Amino acid sequence: MIRMSSPNEFAQEKGRPVKGEGWRLSEEEYERLQDPRSVGLDVRSEGWRVGEEEWREWLGTLLRSGSRLVAPVEEDGLSLFRAVSSAAEVSLRGYGNTRWSPKEFLFPATEALFSYRLLGDEVELGAPPADGGEQVLFGLRPCDAAGLARLDEIFLEDGEDPSYAARRDRTAIVSLACDTARPECFCTAVGGSPAGTEGSDLQLLPLDGAWLLRALTPKGAQLVPASAAGWTPASAADWRRAEELRLAVEESIERDPLSPEWAPVLEGAFAQPLWEELGQRCVGCGVCAYVCPSCSCFDVKDEGDAFCGARCRLWDSCTLPQFTRHASGHDPRPTRPSRYRQRVLHKFAYFPLQHGGRLMCVGCGRCVRLCPVGIDIRESVERAFSAGASGEGRP
Repeated sequence: MIRMSSPNEFAQEKGRPVKGEGWRLSEEEYERLQDPRSVGLDVRSEGWRVGEEEWREWLGTLLRSGSRLVAPVEEDGLSLFRAVSSAAEVSLRGYGNTRWSPKEFLFPATEALFSYRLLGDEVELGAPPADGGEQVLFGLRPCDAAGLARLDEIFLEDGEDPSYAARRDRTAIVSLACDTARPECFCTAVGGSPAGTEGSDLQLLPLDGAWLLRALTPKGAQLVPASAAGWTPASAADWRRAEELRLAVEESIERDPLSPEWAPVLEGAFAQPLWEELGQRCVGCGVCAYVCPSCSCFDVKDEGDAFCGARCRLWDSCTLPQFTRHASGHDPRPTRPSRYRQRVLHKFAYFPLQHGGRLMCVGCGRCVRLCPVGIDIRESVERAFSAGASGEGRP
């Protein structure tokens, strides 16, 4: 047995304040929690069965502690993530997924990297405005939490991005397992699960009108309040029921796997004539990138004049016509099909080949649902793989 009985021990290891109650994990359970692709629920898991009043009281405690709380809310008929000032604003029931992903709270759509000011013969550089303190992203679907884990790989590995790293260090993620799947969902096709834990510090699981709560990381354990001592421990029967619900949701997602093992074949399909057909439908609006939880493309621009201003980073998209245009006017991807090919291959070939077989796409389905011309990236991948594997149409 590996005895990790409470956030107290986690906290003592990290030199942090001690609070809350916790769990005893077997070695097998601990190893499963360290695996980002772990999806199953074990009847030996420990946590709590909480009601809506209890988790709202918990969120209120987080707000009173000074943490920024970002959660799903209902606005004008849409589910959106935004910072809330009261736990009463949070809406968990009846939403499949939010309109946009929560990535903007770690990777803003627009941000100042630094400011500049000309002082005679000197140039003064200023740090960007501080973002604030701790923040909790609450109620993320497992696909969105996995999307943020992809951003971690992009912005924290092979050269750390300081702006992203500072936000990430101050952020804890509480995911919400899915109790239903929308028609566009395909997390299981890309290695995910309606109760996947990748990228999550804590997780809520719907359970017949209540919720199960489990901590997945030391950071998550630190969020558990002292009042958890009065919460009802989750029973083995609760975890069995939660596993039944997870399997039922998984079985409702009727999509064939899009295997990371396809990556070399997809990369080899670069010159296939099929891309011309697939890409002609794309209008280059960029909505797929803006709603995607794992897209990370950005541009950098200077805003100001010769005396003062700021260098800003802002979202961009590989499907937009100016994304790869050089200052000379040359564009290595001059057509919509060449740009659409880049989007597909980046997610399903280049990224997995460079990141140990992990697909960049997390299967949230937003691009499928919101594409104005009905392009389905799943079908594009399947057709490109089939053409690449068979050599059909090869030049």
